[in-house]
Amino acid sequence: MEIRTDSTMNTNSESMLKLIKLPDLLSILNALLGFTAILLVLGGRSVTEAAFEYALILILLAAVVDGLDGMVARNVECSPLGEYLDSLADMISFGVAPAIIVYVLFRDFFVVPSTYVNIVLAFCGAYVISGLLRLARFNAKAFFQKESFIKETNSPSSAGLLLEKEKESNNDFEGFPITGSATFLASFMLLLIGLQFPPSSSAPLLIGLMGILCVLMCSRIRYRKLRDKRITVPVGIIVLSTLLFSYIASLPFVYPAALVVALTAVYMCSPFARVFTPALR
Repeated sequence: MEIRTDSTMNTNSESMLKLIKLPDLLSILNALLGFTAILLVLGGRSVTEAAFEYALILILLAAVVDGLDGMVARNVECSPLGEYLDSLADMISFGVAPAIIVYVLFRDFFVVPSTYVNIVLAFCGAYVISGLLRLARFNAKAFFQKESFIKETNSPSSAGLLLEKEKESNNDFEGFPITGSATFLASFMLLLIGLQFPPSSSAPLLIGLMGILCVLMCSRIRYRKLRDKRITVPVGIIVLSTLLFSYIASLPFVYPAALVVALTAVYMCSPFARVFTPALR
C-alpha cells in the first residue's frame, strides 16, 4: 500500500515552477557544471590539456555549489524536490562526469597500451556503480525511517519534521560521500596533468585510487558531516581564492590541486584517526 504524505499531495497539486526553490536552482547548476565537464572532454584527440584541466575544475566548482545547496536548504528554505534533485545532480557531476573524464584521459590523451584502457574502463564502471549505490543507500535510509515513523505514529504530517530533526542531530553517515570522492579524484588528476606524470605511472595510480574510492563509498565506515560554518566557509573561500588567483596569474593549477588533495585526504582518513584517538570520537 502506497503511503501519501501531505508533502506528496502538495507536490502533485503544485506546478513545477512553484516547487523549485533556491537550493533546487543550485542543484541544477551543480548538474550543469558536471554536464559541461563531460562536454569539454568529448572532442576526441582534439581535446587539449587545458580542456581536461577546465573539466576537472568544473567538478571542483560543482562540489562547492553542492555544499552551498545544503547550507541554503538548512538555513534559508527547502522544497519537496530538494533531496531527490540533489542526488540526481550529484550522480551526474560526481559519478558520471569523473568516470568519463578518466576514461577519455587514458583513451585519447595519454599514450598507454590498450590493456590499461580496458582496465581503466572497468574501474570507471565500478566507480559509477559504487557512487550510485552510495546515493541509493543514503536516500533509502531516509525513506525507510520516515515510513517506519508513519506506521508507528499514524501521523504522516509530522514525519517530515521528525526526519529533519534526526538529520540535524545525526552528525555522521555511512560510507565516503560521492562528493568527496569526485573532489579527491578531480584534484588528483589535476596534479597528474600539472606535474606531467608519465602515463606508465599515472595509470596504476588512478586505477588504485578509483578502487579505494569504490570500497570506501560502499563501506559502512562512518564519516562526520561537515556542516560547521566555521570550517566549511573558510575552507571553501581558501580553495576558490586559490583557484581564482592561479587563473588570473596564469599559474599552473598544481598548487590549488595539491591543497584540495591534502584536505580531502585528511577527511578520508579521519575515521581511522578516531579509532586511535578517543578524544575525536
